[in-house]
Amino acid sequence: MKQAPVVLFFIGFCGATPLCTCSQNLPADSVFLQQAVAAASRAYKKEIAENLHLYNGSEYLRQGHGVKGFPFFQSAELLKGDVFYDGNLYHDIGMQYDLEEDNLVISDYSGNVFIRLVKEKLPWFMIDGHRFVLLTEGTGLPLAGFYEQLHAGVVNAYVKRQKKMALSVNASDNDASYLMSNTWYIEKQGVFFVVTGERAVLSVLNDKKDLLKKYIRSARLSFKKDPDRFIARVTDYYTQIKN
Repeated sequence: MKQAPVVLFFIGFCGATPLCTCSQNLPADSVFLQQAVAAASRAYKKEIAENLHLYNGSEYLRQGHGVKGFPFFQSAELLKGDVFYDGNLYHDIGMQYDLEEDNLVISDYSGNVFIRLVKEKLPWFMIDGHRFVLLTEGTGLPLAGFYEQLHAGVVNAYVKRQKKMALSVNASDNDASYLMSNTWYIEKQGVFFVVTGERAVLSVLNDKKDLLKKYIRSARLSFKKDPDRFIARVTDYYTQIKN
């Protein structure tokens, strides 16, 4: 989003000007102040007008108060990232990705109200360095929604991240908490395959199975230890040797 350089210049000017000088030139300073305020107002209105498309959604009220944990991706606090929304790209936006609702949430320009963005207008967003894309169709795709994209190429790799409220397994404990789950997919020629381990990955990419096995051993990759990294690296290598 664009900044308002006039405001920053004005603040810097006042900070660098001795108080005695300001008191000796009240008329000139008054004119300068009026001009600076007017310029800042114009810049603010222009920025708001440019972002009207971004601030277009329904009010978001968080559910599950009193539940242990939080329904959001990575953090309960706002995280910075980029949003491609309603045909416009916005940088460095504070946001929360609600994994229970599968919705992206931002604060409005006042910072007092949270907005749930319209999913159909949001083909992708980046949050804290993670890229999520909206998937709506494909053979084997279990449900439409946001998926983190681990690799894009000859084949695509995704992970569906979800959180759900669950009661404690202890019968004497009525507390509820958010439980996280991840499901990994490889999309090949428009078909989505669930992959639960190394064997499943190699089964989907079986035309290069032997080469991939050698690569996995040489790169010391482990699905059990780090499935995100394993799938991202293996599918990336598969794309390289297919091209």
